[in-house]
Amino acid sequence: MVSSSHWEHQRHHELSDVLIVGAGFVGLWTAWHWLQRHPKGRIHLVDRLPSMQAGASTRNAGFACFGSPTELLEDLAHEPEDDIIERLHQRYMGLQQWRSTFSAADLDWKDALGHEVFSPDQKDGYQRAVAALDHLNTLAHRADIPGNVYRVAEGFSPQLPHAISIRHEAGLHPGKAYAQLTHAVLAAGARIHRGVPLPPKSEWTYENGAWRIPSPQGVWMARNVVVASNAWAHLSLPQLDIVPGRGQVLFTDPISNLPFQGTYHADAGYLYFRNVGDRLLLGGGRNQFRAAEETHDAQTSDEVQAYLENYLHTVLLPGFRVNIAERWAGTMAFSSDQSKKPYLEDLGDQTYVAARMGGMGVALAPELGLKMAALLSA
Repeated sequence: MVSSSHWEHQRHHELSDVLIVGAGFVGLWTAWHWLQRHPKGRIHLVDRLPSMQAGASTRNAGFACFGSPTELLEDLAHEPEDDIIERLHQRYMGLQQWRSTFSAADLDWKDALGHEVFSPDQKDGYQRAVAALDHLNTLAHRADIPGNVYRVAEGFSPQLPHAISIRHEAGLHPGKAYAQLTHAVLAAGARIHRGVPLPPKSEWTYENGAWRIPSPQGVWMARNVVVASNAWAHLSLPQLDIVPGRGQVLFTDPISNLPFQGTYHADAGYLYFRNVGDRLLLGGGRNQFRAAEETHDAQTSDEVQAYLENYLHTVLLPGFRVNIAERWAGTMAFSSDQSKKPYLEDLGDQTYVAARMGGMGVALAPELGLKMAALLSA
């Protein structure tokens, strides 16, 4: 990085009502909702990443989903049922916010029937999921998700002979979604500053009713500070339980007669794939290499990519000629105890945190942004 001059790091930026650390989906939705309440307010967002990159927000797989059956059963094993219902509600309502705020064309939103699929050696897991469908549909109903969400479905192939369908899922273009949301936030009056690393809170000072935060780009001043940087939130607030999780993806060239249309989940949500037109996107596998994937490194790894390719060729598309066109990775945020409950807290000193999306930032960000705006306005 180019070093800063004396004039750059000594300048003072204008006092803002709210400074948001992190300009991903959560930070942007927080700014959007706060500005709906305070249209003349002054709000700034700063992000350590360069222009038009946003951690997992622009580097995910483009799923608009809220939870597959085996993922929910795994969550039920170590979380209270009420927490899971609340999170299901937040995820589903967040997806509705995307659809009510922007057009399907703006987001490249494609409604699709989702599926969780099972291989022959996962028959026991499939049967447990089938036995639990009434319970899972009750949870979904209590979370205000309409209809009979989870149903037994036909399998797809000898490699995937069992399936459960999932209503209300969709695919979207995360890059377009991010651009549309950014444009809306800027049009509402926010200012966004990129490539700005900020120090931990121990280096901030509070004077005359405002926080002063030094950086190489100058001193940022704000009456309220929201840390919304997801997998990087612990860099500002080291006390947070944040474990980064790299999510890797591969993306094929066009495939004639692609047999998969829609969104698909496997292996308790650790594998996921969807069609993007006549191309297949496949991601996941971090549970097979958990320690190595607890990283902020945005480069793909040979081990995970080989695992994904093997699944692609032996399970999804055996006998097809498939070329890989692109590969990428994004960084999600999890907890050390497997809880998927996100942080949404008022820390009591004009600082707040909205982070740790548990791999569901697309769905959760609009609702967490709405709730954070309410906390700021209280």
